Amino acid sequence: MTTTTTTKRTLTARAYRDGKWWTIEIPELTSASPRGGDTRITAIGQARSVKDIDAAARDIAAVWLDVDEDQIEVQVTVEIPPHAAELWTLAKKNEEDARAAVAEAARLNREADKALTADGLSQADTARILGLSPQRISQLAH
Repeated sequence: MTTTTTTKRTLTARAYRDGKWWTIEIPELTSASPRGGDTRITAIGQARSVKDIDAAARDIAAVWLDVDEDQIEVQVTVEIPPHAAELWTLAKKNEEDARAAVAEAARLNREADKALTADGLSQADTARILGLSPQRISQLAH
């Protein structure tokens, strides 16, 4: 028995909001304009919602290349307005900074616990002084 392996052609596309629709462009798929000259036509299509973008992109590419959809893969980058992208990036950085601050706070808590117990205080006394439960002091100690 012989098995045939077919390699999928992978294309890249971009999708961006255009009114109530998402426009999808596949820059790798171009052809000369029927009018001639240097004008190029790029494969383009639309999707009504973000969830439909991937399927629409595959359909556009399959029609353009005249192949079955299972022979191609289209990796789509969905573009959002620059202002929204900046806000998203800032939010992600703030989340990263917050995680780093929480990790540093935990480290400092452990150091405070160690400093107090190194001075001979019991875990129970350390817990009372720091306003933590004895269980939390035990966690910090380990």
